[in-house]
Amino acid sequence: MKHYKNRRRQFLEEWEQSDISNDYIFSKVMAQPQLCLQLIKAALPQLKIKRVYVRSQDGLSANVDAKDVRLDISAYGEGGEMFDIEMQTIRPKYLMQRILYYHSTMITERLYPRESYGEIPKTYVIFICLFDWYRLGNSFYEVNLVPNGVNELKFEDGFVSLILNPYGDMTGCSEELQDFFDLVAGRPAGRTDFVREVKYAVKLAKRRNDWRDRYMLVKDWVQDRVDYAVEQNTIAVTATMQEKFAQQLIKKAMSTEQDYDSLRADLIDFFDENFADKMLTKYYK
Repeated sequence: MKHYKNRRRQFLEEWEQSDISNDYIFSKVMAQPQLCLQLIKAALPQLKIKRVYVRSQDGLSANVDAKDVRLDISAYGEGGEMFDIEMQTIRPKYLMQRILYYHSTMITERLYPRESYGEIPKTYVIFICLFDWYRLGNSFYEVNLVPNGVNELKFEDGFVSLILNPYGDMTGCSEELQDFFDLVAGRPAGRTDFVREVKYAVKLAKRRNDWRDRYMLVKDWVQDRVDYAVEQNTIAVTATMQEKFAQQLIKKAMSTEQDYDSLRADLIDFFDENFADKMLTKYYK
């Protein structure tokens, strides 16, 4: 019981300290159409759009046999445009493949049999990362297809992929996006109306007991599975079984986007520091 209470206290502290960079908070706040629209326009000021329809933590699947995708924010523009906006807290192994799959899944959902390829909607995938994916020192990357050897020609395919982060050179970014980057990074922010509204929405979200309880329920569920697995592996566990168990914990943590430091601390609690670091080096990609 004491362990359970300590665990709940830990989750509550995480909730109280969370901000817009927490993907759960992000999905709740940006589910508000006016804030989602302002974020889209901050990232894509050239886009002429006046209204969006939003679904948060939306599940998409191209067909019954396809891999399901869980989108933080799925939005539809008044002109048929489709948007996926993600808050990415850890560096994934296959980011570009995920972006491609998100584009294809959104298209498949909206393109019906016997429709022309010309009916394919424009799709926008925007990843807001807490790291510089390309490690080039920029905050804004637009990924395009270009003909081989002719970099100045952009392939107009209707797919827009943005990989953003708040830690690089923001030259060319809108004032609203720069202000939002400061908020995500924990720097002083609130120069624009948009970010002031986001900060207020975050404050209101954290007052929602039902959202807090849901957040803690999910965390509890994951931790219960971990505790059960530990209990089943406490007696005469071989090195091979230990490694397999550690691999499962790391895989679960990556799927739930648990941050690296928290995962490392959990592994150290279960095993020891040297083994934890060895497993993270081998399996945390």
